[in-house]
Amino acid sequence: MQTQGLNRLLAVTCSVALLLMIGWLLQAGQAILLPVLVAVIVVYILTTAADALVRLPLIGRLQRRWRRLLVLAGMVAGVLILAAFITSNAAAISAAIPRYAENFDALQTRFLHLLGVDELPNWARLSERILDLLDITTLMPAALSTITNAGSVVVAAALYAAFIIAELDGLPEKTRRALDRSEQAERMLEVVHQINERIGSYLAAKTLVNVILGLVSLGVLWLLGIDFPVFWAIVIALLNYIPYIGSVIAVAFPVTTGLVQYASFGQAALTLVALMVPQMLVAYYVEPKFLGRSVNLSPFTVLLSLAIWTALWGMMGAILAIPLTAMVMIILAELPSARFIAVLMSQTGDP
Repeated sequence: MQTQGLNRLLAVTCSVALLLMIGWLLQAGQAILLPVLVAVIVVYILTTAADALVRLPLIGRLQRRWRRLLVLAGMVAGVLILAAFITSNAAAISAAIPRYAENFDALQTRFLHLLGVDELPNWARLSERILDLLDITTLMPAALSTITNAGSVVVAAALYAAFIIAELDGLPEKTRRALDRSEQAERMLEVVHQINERIGSYLAAKTLVNVILGLVSLGVLWLLGIDFPVFWAIVIALLNYIPYIGSVIAVAFPVTTGLVQYASFGQAALTLVALMVPQMLVAYYVEPKFLGRSVNLSPFTVLLSLAIWTALWGMMGAILAIPLTAMVMIILAELPSARFIAVLMSQTGDP
């Protein structure tokens, strides 16, 4: 009995040590692993999108490989255009910051006068500090550095994805030959098929939902007269890939812009309410209808995976947290000794 207890303790210790080692390898090998994993996820999106293009009159006649490459070229072009748009808007926002700082100073003065404070204390001169922190010499290098890092990942991922697509159709036969056409080969292909079906459908549906949310947010921001409505709508659409907290963070930016642009708490409150209404509709109606239980992850698993992947890979890890964790759960479900972990990670108990 004592020996059995020691064996369990040893197994738990080895498992924890293995997890720590994997975490260290993921963080240390970020420059190599991140583009590869992004490429794999991109291939899932391309496969789903290429299959959908079959319905189009002319493009549908192309071979599946060429349809995938066409979608890949469109995605790369879209990312490059988006990066250029973000860069130009970052410069425009930097140029508008002095005006925002003046409005914030006036708003701050009115608020303190309402409280009966006639002389501004030192801590109340926040506008000067904001202006010092967010001038063009600090904001632009940070924005350009972020875009450059993301751009390098996108370029590397696009190259990996192009080569994966070139070999994708022949991969099932190569797998069967590598495993001597055994039952294990068919089981592995079935796992890959499950990952492709779940991740591809989730990302395709999530992208569609985010586009709808971005367009609705654009209309709201345009009607309210908020500066840079297209830019903030794109930010809202992109950050909505991050579960739970992404939409909250995204809404905070245009709300703050409305506050300092109009120097009015009422305008900020109106912007907050107007943007939260579509966010709530998306969260409680649109996403459950479009996404359903495609990834089958419990809410606790989503939060935990979000914390882990963000700690490892920052913003990119937060965006990829759901598809990466879903892939891990599907793989664990095929391992008899680790299936219980997949069951705990799932929402329905059936990974």
